[in-house]
Amino acid sequence: MATIFYKLPFFLLLFLLPSANSVSFQISHFESNASNILYYGDAIPSVGAIEMINKVNYVCRVGWATYANRVQLWDSITKKLTNFATHYSSFLYTQGSPAPKYGHGLAFFLAPVGFEIPPDSAGGFLGLFNTTTSDSRKNQIVLVEFDSYVNVEWDPSVEHVGINKNSIASAVYTPWNASFHSGDTVDVWITYSASTKNLSVSWEYQTTSNAPENTSLFYEIDLREILPEWVTVGFSAATSQYGERVTIKSWEFSSSLDIKETNGKNAKKKKLLVGLTVSGGVLIAGAIIAFVIMWTWKGKEKKEEEETAETVNLALMNDDLGRGAGPRSFEVVALEIATGRRSGYPMEENFDVGLLQWVWNLYGRGDLLLAVDGKMENDLDEKQVECLIIVGLWCVQPDRNLRPSIRQAIRVLNFGATTPNLPT
Repeated sequence: MATIFYKLPFFLLLFLLPSANSVSFQISHFESNASNILYYGDAIPSVGAIEMINKVNYVCRVGWATYANRVQLWDSITKKLTNFATHYSSFLYTQGSPAPKYGHGLAFFLAPVGFEIPPDSAGGFLGLFNTTTSDSRKNQIVLVEFDSYVNVEWDPSVEHVGINKNSIASAVYTPWNASFHSGDTVDVWITYSASTKNLSVSWEYQTTSNAPENTSLFYEIDLREILPEWVTVGFSAATSQYGERVTIKSWEFSSSLDIKETNGKNAKKKKLLVGLTVSGGVLIAGAIIAFVIMWTWKGKEKKEEEETAETVNLALMNDDLGRGAGPRSFEVVALEIATGRRSGYPMEENFDVGLLQWVWNLYGRGDLLLAVDGKMENDLDEKQVECLIIVGLWCVQPDRNLRPSIRQAIRVLNFGATTPNLPT
């Protein structure tokens, strides 16, 4: 079974997880009569896509599109936290206007069930905040924003991609040029690792590439401290006196929560798996994370008690591996999960060698399978795992010019191209 994982659509991959109570949705395109996506404000389904601001020539508009069912983010009894991965493709069209005569952008958000569009939340508030809640301690919201307008009251001095926690101001950000990419489709991958508490976003445009721009961002956050057990996930867009067109072309989302319930002498495991797939095939972020998480779960099923995962020190990860562009962030996470080791910490075999160098050394000696987590060794396909780790190394090469695009990496993971010969 393992040999076909990367050749299956993402939602089918989720069905392969053992003993899972699963819910999944597949939509070829956004239909007006579909019940699994809810539309609020000015957002509407149109010609198989979502127009986030239907009345783009009107001022001060807000549009939302959310998944209709709530998603369990963590379990209040066991305190276990979910992993999740999402991918969407979209485009933002500035209508030929120069900056700053367009705005204000698009955000993917997680918020409490029942959260509604706040009053007076158009413009720079992105349909998620207003003057009262812009930085309130009562907020419960996390978002990834593509912010196309600089609001001097809280924004950095540039258009940017940011990760926000309970505030309209980004906790971390990287510059981004909306007008440069105007009208070009972008693929965005967002993942969250429950073990490392790492929220990562990476993106790639189909035709436009701006070398000075980073294309990935990281933030360490324990979502249990910010969000309630059950959340709503979706998108929000807003305009002010200036408009722009924001269109969602596809969306995939999956979350996994592994809960062990005990009742007297009888113990049972309940796995909750929620998947939403909107067009497209296998994604590098989702496929890798789902694949290695599946291995991890298989190994854990053989033990009565699960080990408590420790949080990765992202500062040390930054020193050891750096924070490069493109798919690099997802491959670092994949290497950590596949090896069962943490980046930024020395390997047992050599206290001067970190995770990345250790895996490189094994690759050079032809002993790559020695890097795999021992809990997985009875459940893996050798060809599959070698391909996974080689692609991981390929994506974290020091010379970013030698790293693959996400599409190149997908081809290799699908065995549509041979694995590269990497320098040793």
